[in-house]
Amino acid sequence: MFLIMKNPRITQHEIEIIKKAQAGDESAFSILFNKYKGFVENLLFKYIKDKDEAKEITNVVFLKVYNKLSKFKAYDSFGGWLRILTIRTAIDYLREMENKSNVLGEADGRLPSDTLSGSSEDDIVNRLTYDCLVAEFNKFPETTRKVFELFYVNNMTVDDISRALGSPKGTIKSTLSRTRRKLKNKLKI
Repeated sequence: MFLIMKNPRITQHEIEIIKKAQAGDESAFSILFNKYKGFVENLLFKYIKDKDEAKEITNVVFLKVYNKLSKFKAYDSFGGWLRILTIRTAIDYLREMENKSNVLGEADGRLPSDTLSGSSEDDIVNRLTYDCLVAEFNKFPETTRKVFELFYVNNMTVDDISRALGSPKGTIKSTLSRTRRKLKNKLKI
């Protein structure tokens, strides 16, 4: 079961703080950082599964926020924007770690998971299960994969997906349900 975290709600006062931060007010940016730091850390932990790394990468996320904030205009969707930025940063981090582990694995002849966790049998099983899941998922039609990606990777709601793809909400719901059921049966979960 997937746990979906809600985007933080934004107030008019926070919109004013964002505008001040955009104008270069460092104390306003500090207020934003302190308010949303926990949200970002929790979201990163959901993907990275390491509290210390999540705390470190939180700084990377806020550096990106600082660099991109001047172009931000959709103030009422700040939480969603921050969520997407955080998830993309987590995915980039995980890809980088996977690439590093693949290089290490090839260099000494061990499986990549061996280099990360001391050859834990659970890690190897988890990696095989993940690879099987990806292989099965890639067999689905493009539209099904897109719906699944928007829902689970981009954390979009059924309503948002419906609007984005121009499909009825019922179709989106049944696609998600049918796909979960097929994956569950194929992988015997």
